[in-house]
Amino acid sequence: MPRLDPDELRAYANRDWGAPERLSRPVRAAQSVQTRMRLAIELYESMKSTHPHWPDDATRRADFEHHVRLKALMQRAAHVGTR
Repeated sequence: MPRLDPDELRAYANRDWGAPERLSRPVRAAQSVQTRMRLAIELYESMKSTHPHWPDDATRRADFEHHVRLKALMQRAAHVGTR
């Protein structure tokens, strides 16, 4: 059986155990725009620190196409509940 690393055990024990609750959808929805923007920027900066070339052109293009499809679906559903 592999030996457990004491530093990894300490890191696990000291992790942010409240994060899942704070990051739940209802909690995020109640956060201010400023808080959500700060978190988004932190996530972006974290990703850039580990993957400096992210996002590449293909990722940007796929993201844009996803937004275009989502906008079309939202426009098609705009009348729902207005009758």
